[in-house]
Amino acid sequence: MNPASGYAHGPRATAQVAIAAVSSAMARGGLSQAGRIYLFLSTHFQHDIDTTLRAVTQVTGSFDVFGASAAGVFSDQDWSLDAPAAAAIVLPAELHSTTGNSFFALAAPNTINQHWLNRGGQRFGGIAGDATGNGAYAIWQNGRQHNGFVETPLAPRDIVISQGFQALSPRHIITASHGLMLDTLDNLAAFPTLRPWLRQYDLHNLMAGIGDSAQETQWIPVIGIDEHKQSIMLAQELPQGAALCWGHFDSAAASQDLGLQLMSSLAGRAQPRWALVFSGHRRAMAGSGISEPDWNVLRSALPGVPFAGFYGNGQIVPLAKSNQVVDNSVLVALFD
Repeated sequence: MNPASGYAHGPRATAQVAIAAVSSAMARGGLSQAGRIYLFLSTHFQHDIDTTLRAVTQVTGSFDVFGASAAGVFSDQDWSLDAPAAAAIVLPAELHSTTGNSFFALAAPNTINQHWLNRGGQRFGGIAGDATGNGAYAIWQNGRQHNGFVETPLAPRDIVISQGFQALSPRHIITASHGLMLDTLDNLAAFPTLRPWLRQYDLHNLMAGIGDSAQETQWIPVIGIDEHKQSIMLAQELPQGAALCWGHFDSAAASQDLGLQLMSSLAGRAQPRWALVFSGHRRAMAGSGISEPDWNVLRSALPGVPFAGFYGNGQIVPLAKSNQVVDNSVLVALFD
């Protein structure tokens, strides 16, 4: 009996679709009894989450159902961004949840805060909902919906984070800002440092990278510009004295980076038994619509490894100094 994944989709969002995903996982893993179930549903199920969760617990006999709804879901069998779909990982009953200082966490878009993220321990996971943060969402634990956030002790053997952004400029020092407006870099007007990149890339693809090294850079969206004041609006208030570079998202480079990071993590080691993966809605849409580049990379790097996850509104990642919420990234948690 092994951890296993399942995936199902249908013309309508019904409890039978979720049951099919979980039943498929149990069959693939040779499981006569389900332990913990990680269940992810597309937001098409939003009209009747409670009925779906009750049906899954009745069929499997497990009340240990943990998960969220998001714009799309996937497993190692398939992926979907536009159809009613369910993906699941089912663990054997004898595979007990780990304890310790690492937590798998899921949150609603309106409940993200640094106090919860950093109240002790490492946290990884995803933000429910769609890319806008304004769409439907739900999260659940022990087969019941919760309003804010849920977490459970779970210790991966390794976590791979591919942020998918490329730096375009050298690093500058923030010397003046107010609220979301960035006024000066290196004691000069901020806008001229961004202007060359606006000629090459759309504004919505440009990001501000905060941090002293590539490994610890936090990427923040550029929201707008004020040419009259020569300032730039960012999605987050930034402290003076921080190092900043401009960057952008590149789909092909992002998928290549994910593959290289997975190869590095797996080199010389046995394949993991299972994995959880969280990606961004916009990142998946950067593909052709027929092929999903990151999913192809995961399948290639993890042959035969069951995995499941969703395309959500952000990813919860543990960085060296703190847990953070990022976007347009892929987080892969590997388990033995």
